[in-house]
Amino acid sequence: MTPTLALEQLMLHPQYDRLIDALRQVAPVHVVDQADAAAADALRLVTTIGTDALGTDVTTPTTAGGTPGWLRLGLLDALTAWVDGRASTCRHNPHPARPTPVVAAAWRPALVACPACAHLVALPRGSERDRTCDACGRVCAGPEHGDGIWPGMLQLGPLVYQYGTCTGCRPAITPDPGPLRRPETAEQDHPRGAGRVRPRGHRGRQRGKGGR
Repeated sequence: MTPTLALEQLMLHPQYDRLIDALRQVAPVHVVDQADAAAADALRLVTTIGTDALGTDVTTPTTAGGTPGWLRLGLLDALTAWVDGRASTCRHNPHPARPTPVVAAAWRPALVACPACAHLVALPRGSERDRTCDACGRVCAGPEHGDGIWPGMLQLGPLVYQYGTCTGCRPAITPDPGPLRRPETAEQDHPRGAGRVRPRGHRGRQRGKGGR
């Protein structure tokens, strides 16, 4: 069993929350504090991007079971690849031993970057890949034809995972009022390039080019 599938099985277990509580009790306090701070910063990043795009907070707490399998596995694969060193990183070399917010994308699964280097996962705007649904692989005609990509983000711990879907594959996230360690998701309520959402550059490039 791969690390991704093992982690998924663990997160879907009914005793997952109790296990996490037990692990937090035995982990060094400074490690728990740093991990919590990184998760809080990542959630703040998701909230800020959503608020900038829509003028309101669109984050929704959910569980592993409330997330579509293709999206859950993509996020967990990016996370495990970063943790075990299989993923490439930006020049700032974010490392799981030093928890800090990081960004990955469904269309660049082997790359993990800090928020300042989020441009590394950008797709050329209007390109075929930029119009491809990350769930089914269909190339959308574009928002001008009523067939745009719906961008979204899923956050787990320090990782912010970006994705884009066609209308038919847009995930129906199941809300959950549980503890803050649950995943958080944010989605725009119009396809990119249509309606009242003002895109901020290419898909996967909400935070600009870095250079800070």
